[in-house]
Order: sequence, then C-alpha cells, then structure tokens
Amino acid sequence: MGAITAENVAIAELVVYIPTALLTVWVVFRHGVHKQLGWIYLAIFSGIRIAGSAMEIQSAHNPSDTTSEEWALILQSVGLSPLLLSTLGLLKRVGRIYTKRATATSRRSRAVQLLHIPALIGLILAISGGTDEASDNASDHAGGQTKVRVAVVLFLLIFLAALLLWAVTLRDFRNMQAGQTRIYLCVMVAMPLIAVRLLYSLISNFGNSPQFSLIHGDEAIRLGMASVEEFLVVIMYTILGVFTPRFVGVPEANGRGSVEEVDTSYGPTYQVEDEERVGSGRGHGRHGRH
Repeated sequence: MGAITAENVAIAELVVYIPTALLTVWVVFRHGVHKQLGWIYLAIFSGIRIAGSAMEIQSAHNPSDTTSEEWALILQSVGLSPLLLSTLGLLKRVGRIYTKRATATSRRSRAVQLLHIPALIGLILAISGGTDEASDNASDHAGGQTKVRVAVVLFLLIFLAALLLWAVTLRDFRNMQAGQTRIYLCVMVAMPLIAVRLLYSLISNFGNSPQFSLIHGDEAIRLGMASVEEFLVVIMYTILGVFTPRFVGVPEANGRGSVEEVDTSYGPTYQVEDEERVGSGRGHGRHGRH
C-alpha cells in the first residue's frame, strides 16, 4: 500500500465531491433555493472542496506555483463554517415544523439566525488568516495564525450552541413527524463527526505537533480526522435531502373532510396562515401551526 500523500487525498476528494456536488445542487433546487439554507451550504462546501483539491493537485505537479499552494491551504481551512451552518439550517427546519410556538420570531429561530453572524465572521477570518499564514512575512504569518485561531474558537462556540439547541429540541422529540425525526437523528449522528473535525482544527492551530500542520502535516491524520468526517456528514445530509419530502405538513381538517399539506420550510408558510385567517376567521384556526 502506497503512502498517503496530499495529492492522493485531493484526488480522492475530487472523486467523491464532484458527484456529491451535483446531487446537492439537485437537492437545493428540489427543496427551493431560498428556503433550505441547510442544503445550500452543503453545495457551497462541496464546491470549496472541489476547488481546494484541484489547487492541491496543481501545487503537487508544479511546486513552484505558490499561488495554488496558498489557495489550497486557504480552502482547507474553511470547511467547518459551511458544515456548522448546514447543521443549524437543518435544526431550524425541525424546530419550525413540530412546535406551535416556532414562528419567524421564536427564540430558537432567532438564535439560529444570530449564530449565522459568528459563523460568517469565522469564515472571513479563516480565509484572511489562511492568506496571511501563507505569506513569507513573519508579521503577516503571525497575524494570520491569530485570525485562524479566533475563527476556530468561534466555530467551537457555534458547535456548542448547536449541540445545546439539539439537546433542547430533544424534549419535543415525540411530537415530531417521521420526516422531522429523520432530520433530527441525522444531525445527532453528524454531531460527533463534526466534533472530531473540530478537534483536528483545534490541535492543528493550538497544538505544537507538526503532524497536525495543515501545510506539511501527516496526511493520514488529516484523512482520518478531517476528510472522512467531512464527507460522511455531507453524504448523510445530502441523502437526507433526497428523501425528505418537499412539502411535509401537519395534517389539518380543512372543513371538507380532507387533509391539507403545507410547505413547512420558511417564509411562505406564514403567508399561507395569514391568508387562511383572512378567509376563515379566528374561529377556524390551524391545528398544525408552525
């Protein structure tokens, strides 16, 4: 068996992420581009990994091409943000479906929206810091290392917040429908994988072991603690998107003896509720209000 090299890992990532990216794009359009942010971030992540792998291969075949090496390093350092944002998007979808209090202004919904801010800040810091770390200037390199460390700390805090949100949601597990149960359990399985990926970043940036260095570290460790975990989370979330119905509503008698399904995604749901209240009055409320 040959040694695991950065080029080998990059080739493997291209093999798995190119078809996965096509599938995630299909999932995004299937559920609605403006509705399912959880899956949009998966598509973005897949694109980042494809671009980073291409840069890695280019750098391996042309060692003098420092630009490709620099961008490969930058793109490798921004994986956590899309994964965390995707997880938050899925948890937000679950919360907006099963609980009667989960409206656009609910506390859980606001919490998820607020967590997007540090996640995006962390993404910007990771990109900026990765750029500075690739610099030959000692001052820029030190400043870049600080930025990346701050980004990793932000990702840790976001992960802990997402874990808390998942735990709080557990008390309403029995009220969820089958589709939402699948989302919730999928996130439960993904959390330990994201934790291992986060641990790798923490050791890489705060530890002193050269084996965990993103530049010239042990590729077997990166494969086992980062690449595999990332792919498993992406493929689980993508398969979840394939099998999750576009319209997963709460059964409601509509006065004609039938059951109506409503879009339980984001904004349009509330418009349906408003129109129903106008047409039916306050006495004809919704039993499955989001």
